[in-house]
Amino acid sequence: MGQQQQYLSGLFFIVFGGLAVWAGNDLTIGTAADMGIGYTPRALAIGCIGVGCLLMAQAYRAAPAGDGNRVEIAWRPLLLVTIMVIGFGLLLPRLGLPLTVAVMTAAAALSGENFNWTMLALIAVGMAVLSLLLFSTALNLQIPVWPF
Repeated sequence: MGQQQQYLSGLFFIVFGGLAVWAGNDLTIGTAADMGIGYTPRALAIGCIGVGCLLMAQAYRAAPAGDGNRVEIAWRPLLLVTIMVIGFGLLLPRLGLPLTVAVMTAAAALSGENFNWTMLALIAVGMAVLSLLLFSTALNLQIPVWPF
């Protein structure tokens, strides 16, 4: 991993961990002996912040002094992933899990330069069926399955 990617990965972990701590601020933390509902999420978020700090420190130490490299951001993948996450959250309650997974799989495949329609359909159906079997059947999570 290059220094630039390592630096940006560290920054991502820090921001993600900070947002997770902020989002779970109203959850009961408790103690190590009597854990509340927010204990584990906060511990994981603080771990993300720690990993981010380590990645950024390693990237800083590995960078040659005064090299003048600027940080470049790959905007297309960043925007596509953000749109896909928001789209999943908006479509899941309306379409149900299998249809949402199929739509998101198709959208992800269409974001590339070349794709095969047959493979796209097979992967979308396979992902929809596997996600339904895993989350709804095996884990018995209360996720909307169908739009009706």
